[in-house]
Amino acid sequence: MLLRQVDPRHAAVLADFVRKVVASRVVWAVAGTEGLARLPSPTWRARETTLFWAAADDAEGAAATVAQEPRVKSIPLADFMHEVLPKLRDLDRVVGTNWRAAPCEPEIEPMELADRLRQEILASFVRQAVGQGGVYILEDDQGPTFAASTVTANALVLPVWTQRDEAEVVQRGFWNDMDVSHIPVATFIERTLVWLHEINRSVAPSYTPRVANIELAPLDVSERLKKLQRLATHV
Repeated sequence: MLLRQVDPRHAAVLADFVRKVVASRVVWAVAGTEGLARLPSPTWRARETTLFWAAADDAEGAAATVAQEPRVKSIPLADFMHEVLPKLRDLDRVVGTNWRAAPCEPEIEPMELADRLRQEILASFVRQAVGQGGVYILEDDQGPTFAASTVTANALVLPVWTQRDEAEVVQRGFWNDMDVSHIPVATFIERTLVWLHEINRSVAPSYTPRVANIELAPLDVSERLKKLQRLATHV
C-alpha cells in the first residue's frame, strides 16, 4: 500500500502536488542542519519520510516545524526525478507531499512518485500541444535535431516541447547553432510523426538533456493527440 490509509483526500493532495510541480517544473524542500527535512514515517516502522512541497509559501510555512535552522530551497523537477528520488529509494525513505500544508499527509514510495510525474509530464504535453495548436523542435537547414536515446542503445529521438522558452533553454545549452521551429499540431501528426515512424525514431516529449526522458513511438504520440482532439470536439 503506497498511501498511508484509504483516504480519498490523500489521492487528491498527491494529484495536486504532481500537477503543480509539473506545471512549474520546480519542487520545494526545506534543508536543515541534517539535510532535507524528514520525519519518522507514521506508516512504515523504522522508515523516514522526506518532505516536499509544490509551493514555496507552503514550504516556508512548515519550515520551522520540520527542521533546525531551516532554509527553503527549490529543486528543478529534472533533478528531483533523476537524482533526489533515486537517492531516497536507495536510503529506503518515502516521500511526503505538501506535508502540513494540507488537511492530510500522504506518503508515497519515491519511484512510484517518479512514475506519476512522468505520466503527468506526458499528459501535460498532449494537453498543451492540442490546446495551443502546435509544438516546437530544434532544426537547421539539414533538418530536425535528434538526441541519443536513453532507453535504446544506438537509437535517436526527436526532442519536442510545447513551450518555446523550454526549447530555447535547451538550444542555448546544447544546440546554439540550431533554430527553434514551430510545427502546427496537424502537421506534426500528419507529417512529422509519420516520417519518424518510417525512419524508426522515437519522440521525447518535454525533453531535458542528460536525464532519462520519456520516449514514445511516433504512432503512440499520434494516437494520444488524436484522441484528445476527438474528445475536445465533443465538449
